[in-house]
Amino acid sequence: MKKIVIAGGTGFIGTFLNMRFREMGYKVFIVSRNPEGISWNPADLTSAFENAELVVNLAGKSINCRHTQANKTAILDSRINSTSLIGNAIKACKIPPKLWVNASATGIYKPSLSLPMTEDEDVLGTDFLSEVVSQWEKIFFDFQLPDTRQITLRTSVVLGKDGGALSPLVLLTRFGLGGKQAEGTQMFSWIHQEDYFRILLFLMKNTDERGIFNCTAPQPVSNKEFMLSLQQSLHVPFGIPAPRFVIEFAAKFIGTEPELILNSSYVIPKRLSVIGYQFRFPLIDKALSDLLS
Repeated sequence: MKKIVIAGGTGFIGTFLNMRFREMGYKVFIVSRNPEGISWNPADLTSAFENAELVVNLAGKSINCRHTQANKTAILDSRINSTSLIGNAIKACKIPPKLWVNASATGIYKPSLSLPMTEDEDVLGTDFLSEVVSQWEKIFFDFQLPDTRQITLRTSVVLGKDGGALSPLVLLTRFGLGGKQAEGTQMFSWIHQEDYFRILLFLMKNTDERGIFNCTAPQPVSNKEFMLSLQQSLHVPFGIPAPRFVIEFAAKFIGTEPELILNSSYVIPKRLSVIGYQFRFPLIDKALSDLLS
């Protein structure tokens, strides 16, 4: 059986990938701190990576928290340390994995309301999350691995069933609180979990590809459009909007950062489109209809 290794594979995205790869007939190993997983010990990592078709690194502390200094340090260190451990373990392999895909984030781009960000963008953001992603990608590409292709996926919000970013929004919408958030003009880049999986398969097959890819659906929408589509998918006739000051207060109350909702993310997958990837869910209404059916 061909082997896939997912680091940080017990979370929302990793659990879905584990299920889908197993359905495809792959043998999947999960690197985690759980006793039943592969440990982060360098020797264990190297053994797991030997002759793998794909290594996916999803490890890192969630950014969905208050960005205190302690949390900022943990967010950055968890990404740098996991990437370093994986890179060094691959270097020690006798038969290294064919492809290493490292998670990244669209948060590296500067917020934009009207100009779509592609992989060609060289004027990046300057806030905390942009700096984290920049350092994360640098440590990844600092590894020179002649026998392992390296790809980083700058991923937007992943929409899926039973968890992730969609669940709390569905709950709010069902209670009639799913109106636009703040001005509603901020752009929302997203991707269906099935397309995330299929992009990995596509990049495994396209063996000439390496480097940076935006992992987003080709049709971002405004926050207002997204929330309206969510209302329609759930057959909820109205949604009370949330003014900016309410979001800022509520974010502190629930322990997160308001910028995660208020910042505009307008990112498109130029490279995937150029090399011919066909999205199964390019439009938000079709994606939500599938996920909420």
